[in-house]
Amino acid sequence: MRFLAFLLLCGVSSLQAEKPFDFAATPGKLPKTIRPTDYAIRLEPDLEKLTFTGDETVQLQVTAPVREIVCNVLEVSITEARIDGQILPASSIRIEEDQQLAHFALPQELGPGAHTLALKFTGKINAFGAGLFYARYQEKASGTRKLLLGTQFEATDARRMFPSWDEPSFRARFQLTVLVPDNWMAISNMPIAREKKLDGKREVEFQPTPAMASYLNVFCAGEFEAIEGEAEGVKLRVITTKGKGEMGRYALESTAQILRYYNDYFGLAYPLPKLDQLALPGGFGGAMENWGGITYFETALLFDPVNSASTTKQRVFEVIAHEVAHQWFGDLVTMAWWDNLWLNEGFASWMGTKCTAHFNPTWEVWLERNAPRDPARRTGAAKEQAMAGDARRTTHAIQQPIATEAEANGAFDDITYKKGQSFLRMLESFVGEEAFRGGLRRYMQAHKFSNATTADLWGALDEVSGKPVAEVATAWTQQPGFPLVNVTRGPDDVVLLSQRRFTVNYRDSNPSLWKIPLSYRIAGKDASADLLLSDETAMIRDVPSDHALKLNLDGIGNYRTAYDDTSWKLLLGALPHLSTPDKVNLLSDAWALVEAGLQAWPFYSDLITRLPASTDLAERDQIINTFDYVQHLLTGSPALPQFEAYAIKVLRPTLRAIGLTPHASAAGAVRGGEPPTISTLRASLILQLGLSGDKEVIEACRHNFELFLQKPSNLSPDLRAPTFAVLMRYGNAETWDRLHKLGLETTSAEEKQNFYFALAYARDPELIARTLAVALSDELPTSRATYLVTQTARDSGRADLVWEFAQKNKDALSGKLDALGAINYFPALCIFFTDSDRAQQLQEFAQKNLGKESRKSVELATDEILFRSDLKKRLEEALPSHG
Repeated sequence: MRFLAFLLLCGVSSLQAEKPFDFAATPGKLPKTIRPTDYAIRLEPDLEKLTFTGDETVQLQVTAPVREIVCNVLEVSITEARIDGQILPASSIRIEEDQQLAHFALPQELGPGAHTLALKFTGKINAFGAGLFYARYQEKASGTRKLLLGTQFEATDARRMFPSWDEPSFRARFQLTVLVPDNWMAISNMPIAREKKLDGKREVEFQPTPAMASYLNVFCAGEFEAIEGEAEGVKLRVITTKGKGEMGRYALESTAQILRYYNDYFGLAYPLPKLDQLALPGGFGGAMENWGGITYFETALLFDPVNSASTTKQRVFEVIAHEVAHQWFGDLVTMAWWDNLWLNEGFASWMGTKCTAHFNPTWEVWLERNAPRDPARRTGAAKEQAMAGDARRTTHAIQQPIATEAEANGAFDDITYKKGQSFLRMLESFVGEEAFRGGLRRYMQAHKFSNATTADLWGALDEVSGKPVAEVATAWTQQPGFPLVNVTRGPDDVVLLSQRRFTVNYRDSNPSLWKIPLSYRIAGKDASADLLLSDETAMIRDVPSDHALKLNLDGIGNYRTAYDDTSWKLLLGALPHLSTPDKVNLLSDAWALVEAGLQAWPFYSDLITRLPASTDLAERDQIINTFDYVQHLLTGSPALPQFEAYAIKVLRPTLRAIGLTPHASAAGAVRGGEPPTISTLRASLILQLGLSGDKEVIEACRHNFELFLQKPSNLSPDLRAPTFAVLMRYGNAETWDRLHKLGLETTSAEEKQNFYFALAYARDPELIARTLAVALSDELPTSRATYLVTQTARDSGRADLVWEFAQKNKDALSGKLDALGAINYFPALCIFFTDSDRAQQLQEFAQKNLGKESRKSVELATDEILFRSDLKKRLEEALPSHG
């Protein structure tokens, strides 16, 4: 034990404290002897050829003599270059394609001081969300097909539109001028400075930006309309394609609320004169925090009070809160390099959730599923998703070394976003809310319009709080994984605590130690208590032997807890007195222990049996998500029917308690004004029970669909996605045709998504083939087309057919993927397999067809396949006697 403790302490002491931001020492490919200060860029798109021409003038500051200029470029041809007005011969321009670099050999040495680089270039407008892209869409008002332009530059794709110093520490001012059709609206980071007409077109010049990272630039243009507002002197707009403007009203009102909150929280006002938010019907999925011009896929920004689900309303608020938080975290203060991406994404996730919870306490956002909140797309709570991946061999530290563009794109994962968010929530609890806020204010003030590292943040929090933040935080951000805290009853009312790394499908050989901010409560005592577990072991005294002890109050801590038999039995007896967050925490930890092989299925199912009857969304959703996962694992297994019968038995009473519809309970009494958590829970229950074969639910879905066809308002928007999914699961070719026709006809992105994603639930091989064929057409935006394939792999139960399709159509699917998708897409299609032989097949496919940048994704998918194979076997053994 002493030797192990020695190893643990050695491991912690070997973690190197990060240094504060220093431009010269920041990683990257580009030499630090040249810094751009100002860009003047002019762009002229050709909408027929889907290409563009451009020219730019870059003001440079040289700090040491150089004979070469190096910047980033990708799929852009440089046709002319001048330095200080002197033209450079074509032979002096060398493009290093694999490194995405442009080298300009200089005729003579360039001395320290100010210089000017002028370039002319051409490039292509992409069909997918990387660089400058186009999207075709059906206009709501006229029904005609239209085209728009947009940009997506994060992480390293600004270089696809203009040669640039495309690394986050090279902050500069950008002034953009574009030539667009005369009837188009053009949007960029800053307001328009001036416009003039040129031969049926319009030249639009924007005001220069503040100094910022290149990836935060934005340019969008098309036949848009806008609704406007104002908050604290900032002009707000929500911009949509024609006919959809009013669907942005909720977003506009929410943004004003959110902006005021952040201005007050940070003590530092939003610094730009305007904030535009654009709802794009294609090109990319999700949202991007471009400074002053945030772009969203339509479903993340638009809300129709008549036809949108309540979960859409919540998702819109959550995503806006996240992206507007980025205007401070990421835009005003930018991470120095991509190894600190979590300073952008983890903080925006935490801040956005904190803001959402502040304004919408009934949503229970710290407990509920993380966006996208779509009942037909199962996700787990943000913290649980992160912990599931962080328990594996394939995980990484929150801060991870980044050397290449592919690695930068691959850093956008659950560890960066969700573990970062969960760790920050735990750290705020440890530091105290006011001290934490004070530290963030100091950090923002010190690094505004500049860059920072994690060390800069820890320093600010240390100074304000007086607590050893850096000392506590280092292991959480610089080593992978998280701890399992074991609770053991000892003599004389003493409870022994010990920590070790928690792993799943991985026998960790590297000793790890964390400084864990523990919280606990002893049954019968009103007050909770805190303890910083700094060593391998610790003790809690004066815990009566017959009193339950609950660790990790409200599940705020980023650790698992395993109780000995005595402690666990006492906790089971205390279940009626525990809060919903504490019950969710017990359920989550119990299931994780089953996954890790530290407990068997009956340990989890017995906990469910002992829970008091409840209609709490978070508690029931944890069970629903677990049942959904097990159901998919057991697809094709003889144990599946028995498990589905068990799931119906467990979940049916909850649906009976809240009723099949929003208007009537099981007893037929009218229910009015129910909280949104109940409508969300009903949708989740209907989907899970329907897919488990509950006959009453299946018939209700069929009946409700017919009512919907008569009049859409006959079916609550909250129930449409699960209803269509269940309908298709037990439907036929006629069902497929009806849903497909509805999807073709609607111009609402949310409705289209509901109809098309329902097609993924078909189990007939012929219908699966028809669904997959849609992904090769232009019926859906590229991001949704490729996701339809993933959805089908998951929900059809025939991942084998989907994998065959994906291999056969690799090139066509690849042509629809953005930079991140290109790395992860094909390996991720395989994670639904439970046959261990598929892991070898994936590796063979990757070796022949995927580049080295996909190596990590292949490793992740391989690990998941092997884990699912093992867990499936364990569940099949346990379920017959413990169904």
